Amino acid sequence: MAAILTYAVGDIHGSHGKLVRLMDRCLQHCGADTFRFIFIGDYVDRGPQSREVVDLLMETQAEAPDQIVCLKGNHEDMLTCAAKGIDADLWIANGGDATLDSYGVDHACEIPPAHLDWFETLTQALSDGKRLFGHAGVMPRVPVERQSAYDALWIREPFLSDPRDHGLFIVHGHTPTPTRAPDLRRNRLNIDTGACFGRPLTAAVFDETTVGPLAFISDEGAVVEAPPLAALAQV
Repeated sequence: MAAILTYAVGDIHGSHGKLVRLMDRCLQHCGADTFRFIFIGDYVDRGPQSREVVDLLMETQAEAPDQIVCLKGNHEDMLTCAAKGIDADLWIANGGDATLDSYGVDHACEIPPAHLDWFETLTQALSDGKRLFGHAGVMPRVPVERQSAYDALWIREPFLSDPRDHGLFIVHGHTPTPTRAPDLRRNRLNIDTGACFGRPLTAAVFDETTVGPLAFISDEGAVVEAPPLAALAQV
């Protein structure tokens, strides 16, 4: 029986070429197994090709809705707020100007309605029973079902420095790692490797039997086996 492999992809930020290469490498890695992609948000801003990224994700999701999951990031949230006239300056200061250039418009409200509607449909998190996939992380000591929308999209501390078990293994992005590599801990995995800053775009590979990742794949072609969670130091 073919395995089911999940490829969780870090923050894209308008890096269309890297996204295309990474998806191709993941499909090559998957072979005859069944695949699923989970994108953890931040498709727009900073990078030069936000529109192309969104077009690709929307088209791919429409063709295979059961295999393509797109979660919301704080940058999609800022964009939709800006389109409604809320905190537009905050969005621009965080890379929204690159998104406007990509779409060839002057204001967020001029972005095609189909794209704005798609951003609004994105959910904030997905649990598969072993792992919780989301953009930024969780507030420690708060049950998963009671997490706030703000924390799901924006939290850094105290989440990043908290070594406790959160009930589920957390797979997130939002905070670029400084090392070009994912940050794997016993209780969480950060897969934002800074694609828009000239670093790789990374996917983590999961199966149905193991909680932690099996491997990491980058758009640059590297496939690195992940250590088992039990072998990691408790930090």
